[in-house]
Amino acid sequence: MTSPSIDRRSLIAMAAAVAIPLPRGRRLEFEVFRNGAKVGTQRLRFIEAGDMLTVDNHVALRVSLLAIPVFHYTAHIVEHWRDGAFVSATSAINDNGTPHQLLVEKQATGVIVQGNKTPRYTAPPNALPLTYWNKAMLKGPMINMQTGHTDTPTIAKLGWFKLPALPSGTVTAEEYKLTGPIRLSVYYDQKETWSGLAFDHEGHITYKPIIGG
Repeated sequence: MTSPSIDRRSLIAMAAAVAIPLPRGRRLEFEVFRNGAKVGTQRLRFIEAGDMLTVDNHVALRVSLLAIPVFHYTAHIVEHWRDGAFVSATSAINDNGTPHQLLVEKQATGVIVQGNKTPRYTAPPNALPLTYWNKAMLKGPMINMQTGHTDTPTIAKLGWFKLPALPSGTVTAEEYKLTGPIRLSVYYDQKETWSGLAFDHEGHITYKPIIGG
């Protein structure tokens, strides 16, 4: 019996479906906490159009002392993917009044990185934005979408945990601990969906996924 032929485009599409598992509802939402107190949100939308995927990523954080804002941070990062392959990304970040803009583009020679505070350079071809939602970023160098730095941390799998979710309940996710130039823990569930984040930066920062409501 002869198997039906599969063209190259179909093979690429099939590989992309495995490489980039998209979340249910094509959305991810987190509430962000600092030392247990809510300080903001992060929301991602996944927009599909033909063979293109656009990831629209917004972060808004604010820390107050006695009801007076002492720190604010906003980020808007947009990624473009085609047939499961990274194409480009831009970021516009306000870090407590300091603006950062970055452009990242995949080219034949590698990944071009440049920004208002980042001189143009070429990162390795397998470098991906450090935006957490795509577990594939763990396989190669990671591009910080604020500083423009490309780093390759040491990664250890620490097992499965039940993480608190919002408005209630838990999500079962595997912890990947990054050490070296990047120090944090990122979590993915059984479907490889980004499910949590934890790191220390002027306090202990945790991300809780919103999975209902």
